[in-house]
Amino acid sequence: MSSEISEATRNSELQCPRLAQALLISTLVTVAGLIVTIVMGFRATAVHTADHIIVALVTVVVGLFSQSMTMFFFIGTGKELKDKSDQDAGVVQQTKAFKARVFPAAMWAMTAIMITFITGGGVGSGKTPLWVHDTLAAISIVMFARAYWIQIRAMNENATLMERYLKE
Repeated sequence: MSSEISEATRNSELQCPRLAQALLISTLVTVAGLIVTIVMGFRATAVHTADHIIVALVTVVVGLFSQSMTMFFFIGTGKELKDKSDQDAGVVQQTKAFKARVFPAAMWAMTAIMITFITGGGVGSGKTPLWVHDTLAAISIVMFARAYWIQIRAMNENATLMERYLKE
């Protein structure tokens, strides 16, 4: 039983860096998706509007997934680090600092992409000016790029703590 637990612990330790990488890559995929969606939107004719909408929908889903799962990543690793460090005050403070930096950036990125998608529907119905949607699309790229920058730094710091406290 003990060897099964230590094997499970080793496997979860190996998965954390991979998970962090996957989350960061999904954020970059969202930025790329936003750029592709914007280009498609500017080039779209009435016939190709559906393509723009489908790519935008997929981008929004990936973007929301990447940011919400990044938040859960920090919740989960923070709890694990606190437990393994016996509630060391320094570790508790660092995990809180990670969340204080990452969560607002993730929430702003998710908010921006949702509002952009919703205003896209307004443009399609003629109720929202195109410039509003275009401006929000640019803001979405900036918010996701900012979130990526904050998250990669926090994940690197988090990985250092994980190496110190989660290795057996």
